[in-house]
Amino acid sequence: MANKSTWIVVELFLVLFLFISCNNSNTAGSNTLTFCDELSADYTSDILPLITTHCQAGSNCHSAGSKNIAGELTDYDKIFAKRSAIRMAIYSGKMPQTGSITSEQKKKIICWIDNGAQKN
Repeated sequence: MANKSTWIVVELFLVLFLFISCNNSNTAGSNTLTFCDELSADYTSDILPLITTHCQAGSNCHSAGSKNIAGELTDYDKIFAKRSAIRMAIYSGKMPQTGSITSEQKKKIICWIDNGAQKN
């Protein structure tokens, strides 16, 4: 009987240990970085030129008068208002339809949005 009790205590201890170790995240001392931690993007120097070149002028999809789902992406306010849809479309690879931007340019747009889509 004592042997069975000992095993129950050991099993409970292991379950408790596994539960605690799985739920304990060490974020303070973590050395893992996302690509956004190492990448900065400014609206004026990075984002606007990309959207102008690849979403307006290059494809004519989101220029003035556009009737596409996202509509015009011609100024900060319009881009900011559609930032979630832009992020999802870029991340999923659906946009730009021409596939003409590099993975680094995609990362810049995503990071700019994830970091608050500031007008800088």
